[in-house]
Amino acid sequence: MLFWQRPDLVQTLLPNVDAIEVQQLRNTANKKLKTQQFTEMADAIAALPTPQELTRPIKVDLSGPFVEIGKFNDLNAAQHSQLQQTIDILGPWRKGPFRLFDKEIDAEWKSNLKWSRIENAIGELKGRQILDVGCGNGYYMFRAAHGQPKSIIGLDPSVTFYCAFELMQRFLQMKHLQYERLGVEHLYVFDQAFDIAMCMGILYHHRSPIEILRNLRQTLKVGGVAIIESQTIPGNGSVALFPEDRYAKARNVFFVPTKDCLVNWVRRSGFKNVEVVSHLKVTPEEQRTTKDMTWESLADFLNPADPNLTIEGHPAPYRTVIRAERQFL
Repeated sequence: MLFWQRPDLVQTLLPNVDAIEVQQLRNTANKKLKTQQFTEMADAIAALPTPQELTRPIKVDLSGPFVEIGKFNDLNAAQHSQLQQTIDILGPWRKGPFRLFDKEIDAEWKSNLKWSRIENAIGELKGRQILDVGCGNGYYMFRAAHGQPKSIIGLDPSVTFYCAFELMQRFLQMKHLQYERLGVEHLYVFDQAFDIAMCMGILYHHRSPIEILRNLRQTLKVGGVAIIESQTIPGNGSVALFPEDRYAKARNVFFVPTKDCLVNWVRRSGFKNVEVVSHLKVTPEEQRTTKDMTWESLADFLNPADPNLTIEGHPAPYRTVIRAERQFL
């Protein structure tokens, strides 16, 4: 489903994408849209005005911490009320911050901090074709759009995140940004299609991180750059934690590597020029409960007597960013 008409960016990647397979995967994903929840989200977005229906051009700023769209006076009272209702329906907000017509969306993660760590490592964006695996609500796609890439395709199966992305696109209408409700397991449909691939916050949620990294490499053109970000644990040596049950209250966590282990994974997956860009402990400044994400967050996941440990007694999380290149076929 499209909330506004635009060209299909997958077609621009031919012959480096299996477009027939992508369409079949889309058809399967579309079945998940036949829910009351999606109908409510879609109806809320559709009730908002398009840029063509507003009386003045919308000012957009994608250069700062906020993905900023419009000003307060662009909307009337009824439209502001509808916008707030839509923001509430699309919660909890995990990535941000966003500022829509002067309404600030305070997400759980201050994703601008992570963007500041990777921005220089990515390199030149102008004219590049970019893949964002596990793109969430598209925050990093919008930030990358400021660099004038040729195209950005984001992959994420979440219907809620898709709708949050489409809320922004309701007003931005950026034809070179596209969201595909596909997962990391579908990377095989792309073969040497992208100049840059971002894979952030994905590896530890899957049983086969090496397979993901090998498939991520395959999506890149020769000379392409990967930005790989993962939850890690402190410590030396190429080892990974495999929690018996949960890590920081999350069941869907399998391997949590040390920094050295993550580097080793990336190298053994065929990447070259592997460089650690950032390795920092996660703090409540970056991940926390907010008015737009009222569920539990980092403070609830750590041992109250020792914040260096999770509630289960595991080492508390770090986040590590790696830059790597594909140099050969």
